[in-house]
Amino acid sequence: MDVLDRLQKIVGEEHATDSPEICKAYAYSTSITARYEHTPDYVVQPQNTQQVSEVLKLANELHIPVTPKGLVSGSGYAGPFYGGILLDLLDMDKVLHIDPVNMKAVAEAGCSFFKLSQEIFKQGMMLPTTQYTCGPGVAASYIGPAIAFGKTRYGRNCELVEGAEVVLPTGEICRIGSLAYEDSEFGPYTKYIHGPDLLGLYIMSNGAYGIVTKVAYACQKCPPVWQGASYYWKESDIKGCTDFMVEATNMEVYDIHMNDRWKYDLMTRGKNCEKVRPGLLDFLPEDAYFFMEATLNAFSQEEMDAKMKQMDELAEKYNGKKMGNELGGEFFSKWPTIHSVPHIYVNLLSSVYEMDKLNYQYIFDSIVYPTSKFDVVYPKMKELFEKYGFWGYPSASIIDCFPMKGQTICSQTWTYLNTRDEEMVDRVFAFRDEFREWFGKVGGTHQMHLPPITPDYAWKNQAEDYRILQKIKKALDPNNICSPATFEMEV
Repeated sequence: MDVLDRLQKIVGEEHATDSPEICKAYAYSTSITARYEHTPDYVVQPQNTQQVSEVLKLANELHIPVTPKGLVSGSGYAGPFYGGILLDLLDMDKVLHIDPVNMKAVAEAGCSFFKLSQEIFKQGMMLPTTQYTCGPGVAASYIGPAIAFGKTRYGRNCELVEGAEVVLPTGEICRIGSLAYEDSEFGPYTKYIHGPDLLGLYIMSNGAYGIVTKVAYACQKCPPVWQGASYYWKESDIKGCTDFMVEATNMEVYDIHMNDRWKYDLMTRGKNCEKVRPGLLDFLPEDAYFFMEATLNAFSQEEMDAKMKQMDELAEKYNGKKMGNELGGEFFSKWPTIHSVPHIYVNLLSSVYEMDKLNYQYIFDSIVYPTSKFDVVYPKMKELFEKYGFWGYPSASIIDCFPMKGQTICSQTWTYLNTRDEEMVDRVFAFRDEFREWFGKVGGTHQMHLPPITPDYAWKNQAEDYRILQKIKKALDPNNICSPATFEMEV
């Protein structure tokens, strides 16, 4: 019996294939990192945890690499590096448990974060993160870095995880954190066991330590009163903008989202960069440059009024000017799990296409650094963008920032490309490489791609930690079958 026959015996004939056409389709990525595409030898769609366990036992026996897959990424690479089995978990998409009394929720690996959020929302609860689209599957949001997703002041999605079910490379099924108590009378209620916290081992693990098949979350009660407030700063007041973000994330604010003016300016432009449609900036002084969207929630209008007053006073303290609700308005009160009004992005993308037939939104590295250093990082970005021709029309770049807890900020930077213009693509990577060199030297953290396509500084800045991760990998997976490329870099 060959490998495919044995896989089909585990999951069913219709859920395992070595079809070249299907395997090639699973290797496809929308990212211009497509140079890393590798085609799996088999695509397997398990229906439950036991099937995942049996697949891993077989893979371990035959030394076949296994890579888990959720929803396809739009800015990274979601396929295997060494062929083998691509484990498509999207059929495992059930919401398994919602407990509005103890504020808990459990879902299978392939359940989208958006689907889980909406089911929780119906029960008067919320996961305090923002959703832009359907989001990743819950397992992907746990084991992979979130990109422009889930970065409120509460942190990233993975920081809300209280428990997980994991199939180890040997096929052994383990439940860690709150799911260790799943079969007890109490059920899953705390992430802590009588020993070290194992959940962190799987954050950003890329499936290297096993396949996550269930995820348990801590939820919060959803307040009934929501409101948005917007502020702007001049470019010369970047220090005040920075200080505002530092202090605001220590307050009871749900979310803060910062962009520079290019996001709103681009939406008003047409061919030859001329202004063809009205926009937000028409209502503001010409020197309005940094824009802050603050989302607040409360359990009463009195509480909201107090929070809004506190936020307004804080912005004024740091030279910010209040805009009102132009960037969100009452949208939040009707759909609080969505951060920004969707038409913003539709208008923006149509504008850049009109200007120069730019067909691709490229997101540079998603980076994390101290919020207090925004006024250092932003000018460096601008300097290099100007050097490589991605500042101003027709190839303007946009800074997108999410101040989080722990006085850190995550920022993505987008630019727009014609991917058929090889010279333009080369300039994009030249910018990226020069910025990476500088950012790594000052101690920055990379939060976008996963190894082995991360920049060198992502592991060299934490070399001792990576050596420990490599030792754990060898102990748990001596045959190196689970996402084998993840920790193979030299440090």
